[in-house]
Amino acid sequence: MQREGMLHILWMNSAAHNEVPSYHVEFADYQSGGVKKMRTIRGNEQLRSFLGRKIEVHPQTIESAFAGLKGERTANILNVVLPDDKLARLGLL
Repeated sequence: MQREGMLHILWMNSAAHNEVPSYHVEFADYQSGGVKKMRTIRGNEQLRSFLGRKIEVHPQTIESAFAGLKGERTANILNVVLPDDKLARLGLL
């Protein structure tokens, strides 16, 4: 089954300037309205790779998300469509 939803990214340790950034990423399904599971990703390059290679988010959207994380410590990527099996493999279902 295909699910459409939003990726919500939260920079967990933004106050710790000397630590590797740690992010919580969750997928909120529009239809059910709920978050299935949260995944922790450590490091900017790991987050870029996760979003770009695993979820196939457009590079400009990834840059926009990082701008949001830098300014607000949170970012949303809207209208993400993924099948259940991929969500499960990514630890988001």
